[in-house]
Amino acid sequence: MTALRAEGAYRRYVLHYYNRFAHWYDLGEFMRRRTRRRAFELSGWRPGERVLDLCTGTGGLALAFAARGASVVGVDIARGMLKRAVAKGSGASAAWLEMDATRLGFPDAAFDVSLLSLALHHMPEAVQVKVLSELRRVTRRRVVLIEPEVPVKPGWFRAWASVASAIDESEYMHEWVRQDLVGTCEKAGLRVDAVETSRFWIHRFLLCGTVRA
Repeated sequence: MTALRAEGAYRRYVLHYYNRFAHWYDLGEFMRRRTRRRAFELSGWRPGERVLDLCTGTGGLALAFAARGASVVGVDIARGMLKRAVAKGSGASAAWLEMDATRLGFPDAAFDVSLLSLALHHMPEAVQVKVLSELRRVTRRRVVLIEPEVPVKPGWFRAWASVASAIDESEYMHEWVRQDLVGTCEKAGLRVDAVETSRFWIHRFLLCGTVRA
């Protein structure tokens, strides 16, 4: 499959999956609440800084920042998820935009801190690089990535990926489980400063700085 066809297939899949489950997505929020708090801590956000939450979903992470006084823009391609975010975020200092993560309509260094959570494993690696390159372009200081951890040895990769892909409906989990995510970040011009695993090995945090000429 060519890169262009793979990107189109990924986009159609994401729209179908996330719009279909928008009203059910927050049922799993109890598993992400601690992760949201830790992402805020790791971001090093300072009062007055602008925040981008890319692939915001129903806005849980964006609203965690807004609750602490941050001015946040939440971006997603799935309209159904954004509708849930708008309903949840009434009165919060957050704006919501429907936008493709591979082509962000923001100027360079528009945000001080950007976050991307639990989205990359739904994308082929070529699309991941495009998305991460856009994050690098629009972010001045810090990028925080949150993705599923893979808490098994290589011999268990195939079985773990089969179970995880059935639960998460990710078409790319079998590739993701073997992927060098740090290397992917570096391809996109991000410098990975630290990697941390959440409690119970559910999520992995990558703290990145932007590499500029």
